[in-house]
Amino acid sequence: MGINFHITSVREGTIFNVMQFLSLEKVTGILSVSFGRHIPDIAIYFVSGTAATAEFGDMSGDAVLDMILCQEYAIKEVNFAPGRMSRINDKALIVRAASLSGALLQSSKDVDKCQARSLIYGLLPLYFSDSGRTDLLLQVLYDFSKVRDYLLKIPPGPTDKQAPLPQCVLLHRALTQNLISYNTPLVPLKLLRNLLEAVQPLADKEVENLRGYMRSLLPHPRATHMPIDRFYAFATAVESIAHRRGPEVGEQTRTAIYRLIQRVTRPTEAINA
Repeated sequence: MGINFHITSVREGTIFNVMQFLSLEKVTGILSVSFGRHIPDIAIYFVSGTAATAEFGDMSGDAVLDMILCQEYAIKEVNFAPGRMSRINDKALIVRAASLSGALLQSSKDVDKCQARSLIYGLLPLYFSDSGRTDLLLQVLYDFSKVRDYLLKIPPGPTDKQAPLPQCVLLHRALTQNLISYNTPLVPLKLLRNLLEAVQPLADKEVENLRGYMRSLLPHPRATHMPIDRFYAFATAVESIAHRRGPEVGEQTRTAIYRLIQRVTRPTEAINA
């Protein structure tokens, strides 16, 4: 009987472990990776344990592996169904390495050195000022041909970053030049310093709790911004600590939170503020 499974609890390293397991079991079938019902699934076709192809709309092959590892925190479900495909898509071949381990290792290196990743948040909706189009960033990557020409017309700028995927270079450029934007206001993490200074010194347990809570609220570990709805949750935790310091510290912290929210919700506020 062929292997068939469904995983709904996806943590860091899950995809790597699943693909290694399928390789060791010499399976043939399709691994589907879901980001939720509003985004098409990634399809990775295995042949006797070899990851032969990877497809995600306009993205294919090795680039899909990079994107999976980059946006692993956005994955909702993983499914595998055994079965053979009638025809393999030659344009989606995974050709980077002779082995799956080698391909995944190279993708991990790509993600580690990607400079654009700090602003690539897969499940946040993007707004394109030229067309009024609004889509989740992952949907934009899936249908990238629809925005490629517009993004290619944007001239390089001083905030450009290098990335293994040309799509991410172009998206980062447009975001930092405010030619596209996230619909959700973002709070730059560097603005949290003043907020945290108000409750210093922190006990070791408080530091540990705040660090862990912040990690859980970020779109991914390399993020430089936090969506404002998640910032509200983090700010509530900081304000709670401040009130334990006394009414004056509590009020100062509340004022700092209010000013920060006012700043990041201004229409003209740049993403790289």
